[in-house]
Amino acid sequence: MDDASLRDWLAAALYSGRPPPLLDTVTSQQLLEAAEREGITALLEARLRAEGGWGALTEDQRDALQAHARGLAAQWLLRVTDLRQIEQALGATGVRVVLLKGSALALWLYPQPHLRMGGDIDLLLESRAAVTQAADVLSAQGYARVFEPGDTHFELTLRRSVDGVMRAELDLHSRLLNAAAYADIFGFEELWASAQALPGMGASLRALSPVHALAHACLNRALDMQNAIPDRLKLLYDLRLLAARSGAEDWDALCALAQDKHIAGVCLRSLEDAARTLGAVVPAEVSNRLRTLATAEPLDATRLDDWRYMQWQNLRALPSLGARLHWLRQRLLPGAAQLRALYGDGPLWRLWLRRLGRGVKRLFA
Repeated sequence: MDDASLRDWLAAALYSGRPPPLLDTVTSQQLLEAAEREGITALLEARLRAEGGWGALTEDQRDALQAHARGLAAQWLLRVTDLRQIEQALGATGVRVVLLKGSALALWLYPQPHLRMGGDIDLLLESRAAVTQAADVLSAQGYARVFEPGDTHFELTLRRSVDGVMRAELDLHSRLLNAAAYADIFGFEELWASAQALPGMGASLRALSPVHALAHACLNRALDMQNAIPDRLKLLYDLRLLAARSGAEDWDALCALAQDKHIAGVCLRSLEDAARTLGAVVPAEVSNRLRTLATAEPLDATRLDDWRYMQWQNLRALPSLGARLHWLRQRLLPGAAQLRALYGDGPLWRLWLRRLGRGVKRLFA
């Protein structure tokens, strides 16, 4: 079974929980690697057990999947400890934080939080100054900056290592999305005003409201497409669960938000993909409203994975010629630390060759 066929099987398993038997020629390691790529290992086990599809796996496959899911449950306990320590440290200084993406959805959307483990922790703060303040506070807990981002980059990465092994990675965001085309769609105060409390966390750490979380899930997936990050089933399953808990008022609010922010096409594309791949239920009238709104938008959502087109959209979103030239300079000439974060260790000339090769490949793909 090739990788594409195995991904189709994983999607079928998440869709119904009762997929056809998996070939015994698929080794336990191949199954785990495929599920890990999609970010669904623990979720896969839970779906198969709950819906009667556990017998679709061989005994070896079941044993491997069960052991890995238990390991993820243990990892989640460490994640919760990290989150509480971060909240306490930042809350003591008055910094307000919105927890984003998988870690937030795990706490309020999924039936068990370890079913939505993410690789890093994403935190939204109200400004670049607040990001700098938070990074300084968290340095006392061992979090170190990976590189200093340019002022057209809205994300600061921190890492904490123990005995030479990376224990946790934080992405501190000064905008909800790290791309010029999306950077100013949502302001922090707007998001904070409707943000929801998180179970087991203090008042200074909140999550996006359900409607904002749904819009963000669509936009974040669009950003992955722009950056040629492989589509992952975990993101589509987020959308399935978010759609399932949305009532008529939520869908009306999403459509109003999409109209106001000009993101109807982006939302429609991800929702349709989640419906087709994993059975997300989106009311027909909602799809029709979003489709009508999308026709009047400047961004063509059918081209989200067209890197050249999306770079042009990022450039157009900037307010002046000076801002556009500054953005281009920082995109074309990143610092040495950022090059190493992107392309690994090695002499700078080799890293520049890797960047040049990647740029040429994208330009002429």
